[in-house]
Amino acid sequence: QAWGRPFSRRCPWAVRSWASVGRRPHIIGMEASPLVQFVVLAQTAQGKACEALVRQALDHSAVFVFGELLDCPNVQALSNTPEGAGLLDLLRIFAFGTYPDYKERRHELPDLSPAQLRKLQMLTVVTLATKEKLVKFSDLQLALDIQSQRELEDLIIDTVYQNLITGKMDQENQCLIADSCFCRDCRDEDVDYIIETLSAWHESSQQMLQSLDGMVEYSRESFEHNKASREQLDRLIQSTREGLKEHDTDLLCRGMPIDDADEESKRAKSTRGRWMGPFGARKH
Repeated sequence: QAWGRPFSRRCPWAVRSWASVGRRPHIIGMEASPLVQFVVLAQTAQGKACEALVRQALDHSAVFVFGELLDCPNVQALSNTPEGAGLLDLLRIFAFGTYPDYKERRHELPDLSPAQLRKLQMLTVVTLATKEKLVKFSDLQLALDIQSQRELEDLIIDTVYQNLITGKMDQENQCLIADSCFCRDCRDEDVDYIIETLSAWHESSQQMLQSLDGMVEYSRESFEHNKASREQLDRLIQSTREGLKEHDTDLLCRGMPIDDADEESKRAKSTRGRWMGPFGARKH
């Protein structure tokens, strides 16, 4: 699949044979602009107008974070009416929750439009992929209330196209393998967990750095040891060479040519291991 080239709905086999999907650069940062517009409008919208604004934000195809909108005073004021309170709870589910959370309170909350249902299902995929790198199709189908695997795969593809997750589908093992995930809104009660997770990561990183420092120190010591051994060997070689030169010089001083000395050495070696028997006979 070429970079940035969309999958064709008319070619499902191409969709299901994908290996991985990269990020689409032209999508990054697109959700920020619509969200800012909704937040600005929420500063003046009240009552029914604010309810309509929240529904538009939930329907918008490029808005997947709602924390800033949720913090607006006029949006918080929706809790003063029964209908507005239900819509406010629905907005909280889109900000922090999942589709199973909505199903548990379906009788208390407004009905979802098709666009809202699709978006909440995609956000649920993000949440599950955040908790587990390998998410089974069966777990996704159960959480999303989807019966068809084909429909599930289309939802995963839409989630990837919205830059909410990056990864690949493994049809053989029937699972989604997530490489990275979109960051959803953070609740106040999640801050302690995030701090704990980051602290554990920091501690693990420190241990890894210490291990790397130990490996570097061991490599340095091994290098110094090998260098010292090499220098000792070089000194031994040089000493042996000098000893041989002194031996040759000593032979020359005695008046014996080096060639004669070599010949004498050869004769001594050739008679090594032999002895003279009776009557002068040589035996080996």
